[in-house]
Amino acid sequence: MDLQLVFYLFALAIATLAVERIMRVFFEKRVTHFAVTTLSYLFLWFSLLFQVWWAVFLYFFALVIVSLNYKSTAMKRAAAVGGSHFVLLSLTIINNTVALFLPTNWHNDNVGFTMLLTCILIYFVAWIAFLLFKNIKISAVNLNKLWIPLIILPIGVTFIEFLHYFIDPAAISIIASLFNSLGVILIIFYLYNIISKAIEDNIKSALHSQEKEYYFTQCQLMQESVENTKSIRHDMQLHLATARDFITSNKSDEAANYLSSLINDIGKNEIYSNTKNTAFDSIINFKLCNTNQENIKLDLRLLIPPSLNIEVADIVIIIGNLLDNAIDAVSMVEEKVIKLDIEYSRECLFIQIENTFDGVVKYAEETNEKEKRIVTRKNIGEHGHGLKNIRKSIEKYNGHFDITHEGNTFSTVVLLYVDDV
Repeated sequence: MDLQLVFYLFALAIATLAVERIMRVFFEKRVTHFAVTTLSYLFLWFSLLFQVWWAVFLYFFALVIVSLNYKSTAMKRAAAVGGSHFVLLSLTIINNTVALFLPTNWHNDNVGFTMLLTCILIYFVAWIAFLLFKNIKISAVNLNKLWIPLIILPIGVTFIEFLHYFIDPAAISIIASLFNSLGVILIIFYLYNIISKAIEDNIKSALHSQEKEYYFTQCQLMQESVENTKSIRHDMQLHLATARDFITSNKSDEAANYLSSLINDIGKNEIYSNTKNTAFDSIINFKLCNTNQENIKLDLRLLIPPSLNIEVADIVIIIGNLLDNAIDAVSMVEEKVIKLDIEYSRECLFIQIENTFDGVVKYAEETNEKEKRIVTRKNIGEHGHGLKNIRKSIEKYNGHFDITHEGNTFSTVVLLYVDDV
């Protein structure tokens, strides 16, 4: 047997193994018997032997047969076929490119050897893809539309290759260039749009996780407060009798210490917000739960109806970020005071937070004198994304956001136009 023919057959076998690696990038589980899978790949290898115009359809059909060995959705199966088809077509492109740089006689005499080297390269790329792209097969994120470009591009390239048998090669080159340029541009914009939507969904998912954490903390606070109150009530007679004994025995210091200890126990699980609006109560109680330990003095005035026509995610963003900034600011001064004023009246929600701080205000470098954008101390490196997110949420309700500072007092005011439910 001719040595070049052996090289050629062996090269096609490696190309078939490259397709197997690409398939395993897309699919997690094989559902057919090993013998059936082997036969389907042998059929693919056999289809690659033909070098006529109708062979394009033959090995495309063979790829479809191979994909049926794996459990998956129709969209992902089509994407796997398209991606594998594109890998096989790249063999022709690489070989034609190599032929341009080699002497014609040498290339003709060693076509099997060059094909073998090309297929080894293709298999190496497929193996790298198999190692790197491990999450595609899992499909943890629902991005089915991402498979569409992987289907369209190989089909277009296949059509151009099919035309190669009937149209002048120069014209085909022009068509291929136009297709590649327009196709890549459209796919980039398409993928950018889909990925942007995925990022937005991830942000919403993260906010929902925060909401669950706040609600859980609210339930814990309420339950602990109830249990603590029950315990104190149960032992109240004993506590009062003990305090009376200290006083009648002229042990005023012991009585004072005992009563102070009792008062601290009562205030351990204090509920700061009890407006019956679960969203506001949860985020406020969660953010302020450690203020006692940090010796922060609170001045709260909360007049909020049980239900408001405002998304919980926006409440989390606005109240959560403002309280985070206030708590971060008072941690740097000795006099730690936070004043929180929230009032709903006539379809307007008024939110004001005042806190002490060290008097130092940071501004983002890209802002000008007319529009100075404040950057909170904790997120200077992130360019004030917390305040930026607050503004985005406020804009949804045609609201207003104002920041002022005078001396050692920092104030933020938010006004939202919302309906009660």
